[in-house]
Amino acid sequence: MIAMAVSLSTLSPAQAAPQSLLGTTVEVVATTSGDSLLGGTAYIQSGGTPFLVTLGDPLASDVTATLLVGADTVDTCTITAGFDDCVMNSYSPLPAGTNAATVRFTSGATTVDYTGTIFVVTNIAPTVRIQWQDAAGTWVDCSGIGLPLRGATALRCVVTTNSNAPVTFTSFSSGASLLPSGSVTVPITGTLAAGAVGHYPVWSGLASEVSSATCSGGVSVLDGTGNGGGTGGGVIPIGGAITVDRTPVPGATVTITGDLIVPPVVSEYSVLLDGVAVAGSPVAVSGPDFDFTIDVVIPASLAPGDHVITVVASYSGQNPALAAFAFEVAEPQLAATGPALDGSTLVAPAALALLVAGAGVLLLASARRRRAA
Repeated sequence: MIAMAVSLSTLSPAQAAPQSLLGTTVEVVATTSGDSLLGGTAYIQSGGTPFLVTLGDPLASDVTATLLVGADTVDTCTITAGFDDCVMNSYSPLPAGTNAATVRFTSGATTVDYTGTIFVVTNIAPTVRIQWQDAAGTWVDCSGIGLPLRGATALRCVVTTNSNAPVTFTSFSSGASLLPSGSVTVPITGTLAAGAVGHYPVWSGLASEVSSATCSGGVSVLDGTGNGGGTGGGVIPIGGAITVDRTPVPGATVTITGDLIVPPVVSEYSVLLDGVAVAGSPVAVSGPDFDFTIDVVIPASLAPGDHVITVVASYSGQNPALAAFAFEVAEPQLAATGPALDGSTLVAPAALALLVAGAGVLLLASARRRRAA
């Protein structure tokens, strides 16, 4: 009876799930994600995910489901008469990413194809980093270390998706332990695209007001599984003063002074002008005062625009700026224009001739008026 319904034919029905077939419905789903393969995209694990094939109602004849990727048959299963499901779970791993797929249903002389997409997910844990902002406004990684910081700072968590599919944060948060007591916690929610980097602000204040930070949690992946990651780091608040004796201008020499830079976790400091070490840099410090002085020559040829002198500490592979002195070089002014230096007004010869001719006309007109009188 089933064979008589659609005899010796191959159909391409509308792409929706579940689909009507043989007087009932059929569905094919990836068991971990629950995604339908009939007209949709099924996200599966890289090692393979079973596909559950179901009928809305049992039939009186066997129904065979064949899974094709491209033109290759990769798996098959048969729903025996009187039953309503079978499982395809013996196929070899498929290439990561998008794979065009077809599910072919066969019952007697009836053959019906449904198309869809299998997306093989590479589920790799996200990379999690903690970053602090230094005195120059640069974000510096302090994951797994204590970072020397001085003055105002800010904290953020940075998450990078290493999977080839989006992830959704399920239990992620970042926080900071404050001084002298207390803490702040900020949940991280939403979705992060494949390969994307997300920056999540947490806290801002003085380096002396915070001791440590963490960022961690779990994510769900579209193949129905999960993953996660996390890290932590600390802050070493740096005390003392770092000053410049005057406003930097082209051709001038300014003096940078460090006074009582404690705790003494750094033995020398680099002094940079627009990121380039100046003469005499790095400058060493030693006890008991941990002071330093360095003269910085500002080139007379320094281009107009914004510039900065930074004092940088090298510590555990990172280079946070402990002080930054920004300054601006103005555009040169155009020379003024005006009359000759002796106060006279210079007149071109042609203009002078016109003036003389005009004066003659005025004299002639005046004489005529006198005779007429």
